[in-house]
Amino acid sequence: MMIITQKITSLAYEIYDGMFRKEEELLPSQRCLAVRRMPSLLEYLSYNCNFMGILAGPLCSYKDYITFIEGRSYQLTQSEANGKEEIKYEQTDPSPNIAVAQKLVVCGLSLLFHMTVSKTFPVEYNIDDQFRATASFPTKIIYLYLSLMAARPKYYFAWTLAEAINNAAGFGFRGYDKNGVPHWDLISNLRILHIEVS
Repeated sequence: MMIITQKITSLAYEIYDGMFRKEEELLPSQRCLAVRRMPSLLEYLSYNCNFMGILAGPLCSYKDYITFIEGRSYQLTQSEANGKEEIKYEQTDPSPNIAVAQKLVVCGLSLLFHMTVSKTFPVEYNIDDQFRATASFPTKIIYLYLSLMAARPKYYFAWTLAEAINNAAGFGFRGYDKNGVPHWDLISNLRILHIEVS
């Protein structure tokens, strides 16, 4: 329900930006994602209920999804600062194998970390009566932090696996960098390092 709610809300804003606002009012990012015609019922249901992301996402824009479904996701565009498309060119279809393998390694490490560390620092111990009565306040805070750090990787596992599933299907290709290396981060559930060091 959370993913569908996010999709419905983002699509509503994208339709509003594309059909009811003036071009000069939009930021470049809004201009890029604006939906210029009302989706058909089939397109709408396909976007909301596609099997790759219905359980754990990641959230994607309607325009990116339709571009993928229509097979145009490997056509790259060179854009200027004004957000207008200048040149379209096509390269060979990139392989998602490396991106999927990297994400599966992250899944495995997340699951391993959760399975081992959560046994040492179970979250339930935070509400143990004896622990609450005898531990000092700094000890409670430190234990709370460690136990929640041990609990988070199960979510990292599920969300990273969802990204890998989308990439394996060919969805999530953002383009090539200047060295010709493909980037598979168009859609993303999370950035683990940013979460942990924030």
